[in-house]
Amino acid sequence: MESKVYLHQIATCVPEQSYTQESILDILLKIQGDNREKRAFLKKIYKNTGIQKRHTIISDYHEFFPENASLEPEPTTEQRNDLYIKEAIRLSIKATKELLEKLPNFEKTKITHMITVSCTGFCAPGIDFYITKELGLSSSIHRFHIGFMGCYAAFPALKLARNICLSEPDARVLVVNVELCSVHIQKKFEPDAVVAFAIFSDGISAALISGCKEDFKGDKIILHGFQSSIIDKSEEDMAWKIGMKGFDMKLSVYVPSLIRENIKGILSSLFTRYNLAKEDINLWAVHPGGRIILEKLEKELRLGKKDFKYSYDVLRDYGNMSSTTIMFILEKMLKDSVKGNIFSAAFGPGLTIESGYLEKIND
Repeated sequence: MESKVYLHQIATCVPEQSYTQESILDILLKIQGDNREKRAFLKKIYKNTGIQKRHTIISDYHEFFPENASLEPEPTTEQRNDLYIKEAIRLSIKATKELLEKLPNFEKTKITHMITVSCTGFCAPGIDFYITKELGLSSSIHRFHIGFMGCYAAFPALKLARNICLSEPDARVLVVNVELCSVHIQKKFEPDAVVAFAIFSDGISAALISGCKEDFKGDKIILHGFQSSIIDKSEEDMAWKIGMKGFDMKLSVYVPSLIRENIKGILSSLFTRYNLAKEDINLWAVHPGGRIILEKLEKELRLGKKDFKYSYDVLRDYGNMSSTTIMFILEKMLKDSVKGNIFSAAFGPGLTIESGYLEKIND
């Protein structure tokens, strides 16, 4: 019988600065709304996001974009990445410290591996290096980085952590997701970019994974297995590249429909692999790439809003934090008294859909 691997605890944090969706719209109307059509488009997009508030490392957008008629010079990619490095290191250390505080009887010296995840910036030495130094982790810790994979990247990290634990029974894996999407907000008006800027935000998580159930005395999530799928001929619908003034995001309006059209096949494949049926699923942990995605999945899978409660709550309070978002959702499940089988999924560039069969247990 295959050994079990456990997601014991998750700690999340966000930058101290936050804005309501209404206040961000006011800022964007000044930055991008230089004619009636653009202003109408912005208002329409922001009205329908399902988001109330988002956190950002940008303390003042009026300093980020100079207060002059042209809003120039706009921050360069270098300036944006410098801000990313500073805040990513600070906040990832904060999240990891909070994780260890939630594991009172766990010795940090037991951590053997660290996986960091981010698609919103770069630095070398990496974030993993600074976490190791600041927290006094072993200098021989095995470190891995999953970069530039987008919103689904938590799943490759969880899969890697699971595989490590199955192959090395004494392994304890720290997984840290750091996504600071707001640093890439730009002045240019392109419909895809406008939609992206309307939903993306900043968030950080840290999690402990191991094959030892006793590492934490409390509720946990079993990582049973995962699946990866690519939607054919969809690479032009979601993409991400480095531009002169930050990272350029392409987010087609067709993404929700592409996900809806393919989700049943993905569910069927995952369920067949693990001998499950839809009726066996008690909890749904789906990445809220946007409100429309959740609504289309509800209709296609014949589910209700209550089934995606955790996804809607995270979207409302934090926005889309790229790969970190699913970790916020799983943290909410860990805090809740619920238990049972979990179907989890996230979507990203490719168009790639990562899914997983997990199980929340009360311990």
